[in-house]
Amino acid sequence: MGHYDPTVPRGGDCVEVMRHWRRWLTGAVLAVLGLAIASHRAEMAAALREVADLSPRWVAVLAALSFAGIITNGLGARSVTPGLTLGRGVMVHQATTAANNTLVGSGPVSLGVRIAMLRSWQVGDRSIGLSVIVLNILSAYKVWLIALAVASLGVSGAARNVVDRSVFAIVIAVAVVVLSASTAMWWTLIRHPRLSDRVAHWFQRMLCFVRQRFARFPDLDIPSLAAELRRDARDLVRSNGRRIVTAATLEQMVIVITPLAVIRAFGIGSETVSTVQVLIAFGLIRLVTALTPIPGGIGINEVGTAALLIGFGGPETTVLAAVVTFRAITFLLPIFIGGACFALWRWRGRSPLIVTRASGSDLSSREGPHRSPRGVRGTRH
Repeated sequence: MGHYDPTVPRGGDCVEVMRHWRRWLTGAVLAVLGLAIASHRAEMAAALREVADLSPRWVAVLAALSFAGIITNGLGARSVTPGLTLGRGVMVHQATTAANNTLVGSGPVSLGVRIAMLRSWQVGDRSIGLSVIVLNILSAYKVWLIALAVASLGVSGAARNVVDRSVFAIVIAVAVVVLSASTAMWWTLIRHPRLSDRVAHWFQRMLCFVRQRFARFPDLDIPSLAAELRRDARDLVRSNGRRIVTAATLEQMVIVITPLAVIRAFGIGSETVSTVQVLIAFGLIRLVTALTPIPGGIGINEVGTAALLIGFGGPETTVLAAVVTFRAITFLLPIFIGGACFALWRWRGRSPLIVTRASGSDLSSREGPHRSPRGVRGTRH
C-alpha cells in the first residue's frame, strides 16, 4: 500500500472541502442579509408593526394552515412507512426539517436522525431505506411540478416583464427533462426487471471505477440492492399507493394556499398583485432555494420573494411584513416544533442516537409494530 499524499484529493477531503465551502457561502449570505436589514431599518420596523397589527381572524387562518402543513407532512411520512402512526410521522418529519433548516450540509445529520427515530420504533432497516428513497423522490417531484406550473404561468405573460420569459422557458425545459427521466427510470426499475438489472450492473462497474480512485467509498452490491428495492417498492405501491398520492396532493395544496393566504392577510388584493403573480413569486424562489446548499434558503428566499412581489406592484412595507410572516411560519416555526419533537423523543428513553436494529427484513406491514407492555416509553435517563 502506498503512503498518503496530502496533495492528492481523497473522498473524505473532498467532502471536507465542500463543508467549508458551504459554511463560507452561508456566512456570506447571512452577512449580506444583515446588511440589507440594517440599511432598511425603518422599513423593517414598519413591517414588524404591520405584523403585530394583523387581525385575529387572519392569525387564526394562518395558524390553521400551519397546523395543516404539519399534519400533511406527517401523513406523507406515515404513507411511505407502513405501521408508522400519524404522531410518529409528525415527530420524525419535524425533527428532520429542523435539522435541514439549521445545519449547513444537513443531509447526513437529517438522515441519521430519521434512521435513529425509526429504528427506536422497531421499523426494519429495509423499510427505512425504502421510505427515505420514496420521500426524496416525492420531494423532487413536488419541487419540479410546482416549477413547471409556475413557469407555464410565467410564459403566458403574467410576470409583467419582471422576469424574462426565457427564464421560464428554461425552467420548463429542465423540469420536463427531470420529471420525464425520473419517471422513466423508476418505471423501468419497478416494471422491467431485465432492463433494470442491466442498468444496475452498469452502475456496479461505475462504482468499481470510482472505488479505484476513492478507496473510502463504500463497496456495494448494486444488483442485489436493486432487486430488493424493486420487490419492496412494488409491495409499498400495492399496499399504500393511494395513501401516498393523497398525502402528496394534500401537501401540495397547503404549499400553494399558504403564501396566497399570507399575502391576502396583509391587504394586498388581487388588483395589486394577482393570484398568478403570487404563485410565480413564491414558486420560482422555492425552486431556487431547493437548488442551493444554504439551510432553508435563508437570505435568498426573503430577498428574492420580496423583490419579485415589489416588482409586481406590491407596497414595499406590506410585502416585507408578508414575507417575514411567511418565513416565520414555514421556516422558524418548524425549527422550534422539530426541536421539541426531537427532545420529546429523547426524553422518552431514547437517549442513544444509535439504537439496536429492529429484526426483520421486509416491509413494516410484514414485520408488524413491536411494542413493550408499557407502550413506546422507555426508562428515563
